[in-house]
Amino acid sequence: MKIIVGFISMLLVVTNCVLLLFQYEVYSSNIDEEVQDFSYEQEVDIQLFENSIQVNHHFFNLPKEKVSILWPIASENRSCLNGAGNSCKRFAEDLSSFLEDEVSSQSVSYTFPLPNGLKEGVVLSDFLLKLENGDVTYTTLHITDSLKRGGMWVSGLPKIGNSSLDLIDYSLSIGEGTVQELYWQQEALPIQYQNDHYSVYSKEPVAAGLQKLLDELQLPNTRHSSILVEDNKYKVNASNILFLENEDLPSIQRDIAVKNIQDGYNLPTENLLLAEVVSSFLMESPVGAEKSIWMYETLTNYLTNSQLSEWKSLLENQKELSAEKLDKLLSSLLDSKTSFFEWNDLQNDKFPLLFEDSRPVYINDGIQKDIDVLFKDGKVLYAAEPLLDVLGYTYDDTDKGLYVQNETRAFRFPIQEPFYVYNQKRYDAMSEPFEKIGSKFYIEETWMIRLFLLNIDKEDGRIHLQEETSN
Repeated sequence: MKIIVGFISMLLVVTNCVLLLFQYEVYSSNIDEEVQDFSYEQEVDIQLFENSIQVNHHFFNLPKEKVSILWPIASENRSCLNGAGNSCKRFAEDLSSFLEDEVSSQSVSYTFPLPNGLKEGVVLSDFLLKLENGDVTYTTLHITDSLKRGGMWVSGLPKIGNSSLDLIDYSLSIGEGTVQELYWQQEALPIQYQNDHYSVYSKEPVAAGLQKLLDELQLPNTRHSSILVEDNKYKVNASNILFLENEDLPSIQRDIAVKNIQDGYNLPTENLLLAEVVSSFLMESPVGAEKSIWMYETLTNYLTNSQLSEWKSLLENQKELSAEKLDKLLSSLLDSKTSFFEWNDLQNDKFPLLFEDSRPVYINDGIQKDIDVLFKDGKVLYAAEPLLDVLGYTYDDTDKGLYVQNETRAFRFPIQEPFYVYNQKRYDAMSEPFEKIGSKFYIEETWMIRLFLLNIDKEDGRIHLQEETSN
């Protein structure tokens, strides 16, 4: 009997091993089949009609793995573009992807309705098909107008030329990267100046000062930009199309730099703060609004020369930035946690450069993710509002001070006064329990323990606050 049981046990072990090996092989195979980040080139042929736009989109240097297609939301009549060669071989029946195959080029077609026709000052945004995990390295853009409306198309790419033929108007642009927006206006401006980074459209020759500025203004992660020297009467807001409405060189430098930084690092266009601060460091000169300049000067005054050099290098080597990412980079550089960028990005008030205790805070064994702990002028400060909320106190900021109370205990803390009131009795205070930083109030640690009856235990991995029995 023992021999039979042993044999069955051994058989089960072998079977499990085989099953695990099979599962691992399938899992490994699936990993290999998943397409990684890749680069490709594209040729885009845009044909303009009275009430629609047709896009014939050609892709080159595709990976052999399956690639998901991200269609423009407003696109219609999606199809493979039939033609010579293998232009449809990889196109999935449900139009969702290019299937796995060695063929490296494919072509598709789609249209956009123009129910009111082509309007002056129109900007086409997110109108090109994209490939998931793909990065466009090079674009050839053809624009053909069979109605011969004239005017000019601006894409951000370097323009090779225009032709007005008997039956069509034709425009050709070629350059690195993709096209995010396409702008049309009736008045055609000639290109007066062009270098590797900028094309300047203007009625008049470009001043030598502006040429010098553009030749020297080279920022990381930026694509070629089109600059129109005229009033932005249609309020165009595009990533690689800029309007210059004055001849003030510092203002021009700021506008171009901030626009390029927003595009190059994928920063939000509606908030200039982060783009202005990053631009300041990359150009080593303050740029932007008063708060942006204050943030730049705060950091330059704190960092050593070698740290400033390393900070600039860190910024130059990023592909995308955000307030959170900037804080991680700065915290790593200084070997101390800070939320300098995030706090300033979230509020209008200035939040100073302060460092944080990175340990999580627990109250009565429950983790509290919203309670940040700061170090300032030798003091340890806790975010007041989320702390008091967990402890069961209401919190009211008035012109007479802070009112903090629960069912049995009531406090009033006049700001910048050497006393506080507890249950209608006044007590002297040698220091202020609360401090306002930016738009938030913080409570000093020793006052917190004393006033709100807490025991504190600090370990390597946590700060533990435990409530005592209330008096």
